[in-house]
Amino acid sequence: MNREGRVVSGAGGVLLIVSLFLPWAEVGSVSRNGWELWTMSDVFFLITGLCAIGAAISGGRFGVFRPDVSLRGATDLLGIVAIVMLCWLLIFDFPAGADRGIGPFLALIAALAISGGAGDYRPLRGAPWFPKA
Repeated sequence: MNREGRVVSGAGGVLLIVSLFLPWAEVGSVSRNGWELWTMSDVFFLITGLCAIGAAISGGRFGVFRPDVSLRGATDLLGIVAIVMLCWLLIFDFPAGADRGIGPFLALIAALAISGGAGDYRPLRGAPWFPKA
């Protein structure tokens, strides 16, 4: 993981965690943050943010459960799943009658940063898709 990718992924992880404390849904004068609005998605976003920060600090070189699965790959995968979840929540599963706050949009930007920073783009530049061990 190069330096720029580490900074982008780490900053995205911090932003994703911070976004959970910001307003996500507002109805009248009542506002709910990411922790109050969702039951399990908030925990997934926390894990994704922590994994991104861990990959940024370590460079993503440590194997998670197997030596061929790196923390960088896990962070990229979690970031992509977070993007899909946030798009789904924003478009289809948002509480009826509630206005969207700043939190989910910052979380989406953070998830894009996490996935973009942790992504491996070497195959796009000619490296093999499945390198030999």
